[in-house]
Amino acid sequence: MHATPEPVRGGADPELAEALHRLLPFHYFYERSGRDMPDFHFLEGKEVPYPYRSMLVHNNDMTPTLAAFHHSKLYLEVHAHEANDDYLLRLVTLHAASSDVPVEYGAIGIHLSTLPEDVRDLVVDGRKPLGGILGEYEVDHHGSPSAFFKVPADQMIGDSLKQDEGEILYGRCNQLLDPEGLVIADIVEILPRSSESEKWIGNVSR
Repeated sequence: MHATPEPVRGGADPELAEALHRLLPFHYFYERSGRDMPDFHFLEGKEVPYPYRSMLVHNNDMTPTLAAFHHSKLYLEVHAHEANDDYLLRLVTLHAASSDVPVEYGAIGIHLSTLPEDVRDLVVDGRKPLGGILGEYEVDHHGSPSAFFKVPADQMIGDSLKQDEGEILYGRCNQLLDPEGLVIADIVEILPRSSESEKWIGNVSR
């Protein structure tokens, strides 16, 4: 299944409508900037190659997962954002603090009303990744990935993740849910090909 930038209208392909729904936070910023969406191709979890499968195909937050993989705390770079009293949209890159290397690019839509007030204030402040804040304040939640994908890097993705345009990258569409199943956040997460990842692949292939 592929996602294309055309808007969903009555009678549109239901697979396209579902794809754009999954990619909504990401699609929003592309539509706002007048850019064409890159060609997302959706995969089953078992089709995601290692080591990206180990970083994507699970129900955990990406922030601690990537921090453990890269042996570093992460910091947040916000490229664009929109907000009202109840909902916050961001286009972001996560970086390893120890090296400044980008380790994830994507977009997130956060339902602020689901969060305690002190947590909400930190989220709106935009200095720390959402997953790190939820962990620090012990906010009960779990992940619920709805799709996995591969996508060729366009200029925006490539510049943010320091990847060549056309490089095939892997990612997922994920939701963070509270114990009652209410959605805390909708997230589109794209990983770069990192030196650690390629080293891991080389060791396995020997």
